[in-house]
Amino acid sequence: MKVHFCNSRHIGGFIIRLLTFSRWNHVAIEVGGIVYESVTAGGVRRVPAGSFPGLWEKTASVSVSVDNPGEMLTFLNAQVGKPYDWTAIFALPFRKSWHARDKWFCSELVAEALIAGGSNAIPRLKSYRVTPRDLWITLPG
Repeated sequence: MKVHFCNSRHIGGFIIRLLTFSRWNHVAIEVGGIVYESVTAGGVRRVPAGSFPGLWEKTASVSVSVDNPGEMLTFLNAQVGKPYDWTAIFALPFRKSWHARDKWFCSELVAEALIAGGSNAIPRLKSYRVTPRDLWITLPG
């Protein structure tokens, strides 16, 4: 599986990069040819991996492994359709806890999916406070 780091030119992407001191403003996870992500227009969704790179200005991918891919996939599928977590955008500069189980910010969705799958790659991060930059620094690759 892969974690995709993305960059866009829209103002929202610029603000996220600025607030997180990152070159990335979006994160998604690919499992079995399907990309799971949480986006402002629509919340958590699945898109075919083949179409995903064309949705972003720039992308970089990191291969990851988990001990329990089935549990991670079960978790991700259960999140599809949940709304985007707008509160997270406003909490970013303050590094406050913003997580609500009924909505997701992109990086917290990916972090929680990795935890659900038993990944040891992010042991020091709390999924509800993780940013795209945190994942970029923490994940191997």
